[in-house]
Amino acid sequence: MAGRAPKLNAGKELHRSNKDLAEREELTPIYQRQEFRPPKELTKAERKVWKFLVQVFRETVNCRVSDADVDMMVLYCRAKVATDEADAALKEDPRAYLVYECGEDKDGNPKQVLKANPNIKKRNDNAALCIRLADQLGLSPQARAKAGLQAANAKRKDDPFRKLMKRKDT
Repeated sequence: MAGRAPKLNAGKELHRSNKDLAEREELTPIYQRQEFRPPKELTKAERKVWKFLVQVFRETVNCRVSDADVDMMVLYCRAKVATDEADAALKEDPRAYLVYECGEDKDGNPKQVLKANPNIKKRNDNAALCIRLADQLGLSPQARAKAGLQAANAKRKDDPFRKLMKRKDT
C-alpha cells in the first residue's frame, strides 16, 4: 500500500473538548431584558409583527439579539407584511397568469398578453427573506439548536444535558 503514513499526536487535545464547550456556554451573553422600541417608520401592520417578534425574543430565546439587530428585525417585519399582503391578493385571484390588453392588431382585433401573476413572485421572495432573517435572528429550530440548549430555553436554570456533557467515563 502506497502513501504517506498518518501522523499520530498522542498529547494533542481535541478541537472541541467538553471544557471548551462549557467555557463557550458560560461566556455566551444572554440579555435578560431589553427595550426593543419600534422604529417610527413602521406601519401599523409592521408594528403588529414587531410586537410579536419582541414577545418571542423575550420568551423563547431570552433576548439573544441586541439593539444592533434592530435593522434585521425591521426587515423581517416588512418582509412578513409583504408576504401576508401577497398571500391575501392570491386568495382573491389565485390565477398563475394574468391577461392584459395591449392594444389592437392591424385588423382591429384586441391583443392580449399573458404575464405571470406578480403576487406569486412577491410572496415567494418575501417568504424566502423571512425564513433567512428568522434563521439569522435565531427563530428557526435549527438556529436554536446551533445556539445551544441554554439559549433555546434560557429561562430554565437546570440543564438536563449538562451532567451528560461533564461526565467522566473511562
